[in-house]
Amino acid sequence: MKNDLLSITELARLRKVTSETLRHYDRVGLIKPDYVDPQTRYRYYSIRQYERLGTIKELRALGLSIDEIKEYFDGRNLEKSLAILKERQRLLIREIEEKMLLSQVLGRKLHFLDDVRHLPAIGVPFKCHIPQRYIITFGEPAGGPREHAFAFTKLEQYLTDVAPVLASDCIGVYCDRRILYPSEDYIPCVPMLFVQPDSIEKDHMVTVPPNEYLCMFYRGTGLEEYNESFETLKRYLDLYNLDVAGDIFQVYKIDKTVTDDPEETLLEIQVPIKFAETHDGGDEGDAAS
Repeated sequence: MKNDLLSITELARLRKVTSETLRHYDRVGLIKPDYVDPQTRYRYYSIRQYERLGTIKELRALGLSIDEIKEYFDGRNLEKSLAILKERQRLLIREIEEKMLLSQVLGRKLHFLDDVRHLPAIGVPFKCHIPQRYIITFGEPAGGPREHAFAFTKLEQYLTDVAPVLASDCIGVYCDRRILYPSEDYIPCVPMLFVQPDSIEKDHMVTVPPNEYLCMFYRGTGLEEYNESFETLKRYLDLYNLDVAGDIFQVYKIDKTVTDDPEETLLEIQVPIKFAETHDGGDEGDAAS
């Protein structure tokens, strides 16, 4: 009888799997040997099982689990096989779309990190126009660094992006002009994440209108903190008769998602500007809308 069968080693070699894989399939009941020698306990398989093993390999390559493959073979018929394979194709298409999205957002991150080496000089203000943007925020100051960490965690739960935070420089806070001045007290700032309009339900999204900004990159310890380099910004505002036209954004550009070196941490402050009509201090700035 054994002359008509394949040993476990022969079948494994023919199908380019390991003998241990076949033993595992035996243990889980997926493919049992046709014959087990009662004395040596060696396993032997028929040529029909060669074909079954080939089907198992293909189904595994499609991502089916052991239990799903057992279900595939249980009471198999054309309609059942067709339904299972159609469902697997649907899942594969969704997985491919997710991988493509991941590739796109990773590409944006790589493009930004490559551009970091060519950014305007750190600590030097520059004017730029920033088009309309979208944020997700609870609209309330977090209450300090520890609390804003919790706030960011909660905000991320509303996102549908693949790797949304790693994929772009989106973590930040917004606040009024008080962030530009030294303070011994906590400076109230509102945690927020920049988002793509299709990455979140519209009910949770806030629009930031386009505006001219006075921006500056700087090294710092974190968000919600005054930085001595902001004095340069204020001198620029005074020199060119500019005033704060809305909420000021602090945004992480390089953070702990890409480096453990505090010397490499990079932030940007973005101050919306307008020509000052008076020099009496003006308003405190409007909320993001």
